[in-house]
Amino acid sequence: MTEHTTGQDNVLKFRSLVDSDPALQADVGRHVGNGTWNAAAIVEIGQARGLNFSAEDIEAVLDQDNELSDYELELVAAADAANCYDRGV
Repeated sequence: MTEHTTGQDNVLKFRSLVDSDPALQADVGRHVGNGTWNAAAIVEIGQARGLNFSAEDIEAVLDQDNELSDYELELVAAADAANCYDRGV
């Protein structure tokens, strides 16, 4: 089992919230597209829901987790999978 930091645990909680909330999906979706994502905006959305994490926490979780949620798969399908996220925060 992989150990997570508190920030990474919060990313996992946020992913669960996003997966089950269409309004939150729409909010996140406004910051993801064309093969890039606005990490700062995603972090702010999480913070507004009481979940503190960093862009690095998001990347660590994505690097460790080989399974994407249905919503995340839709985002990847709509974008260039080779450039799924922007590391230039």
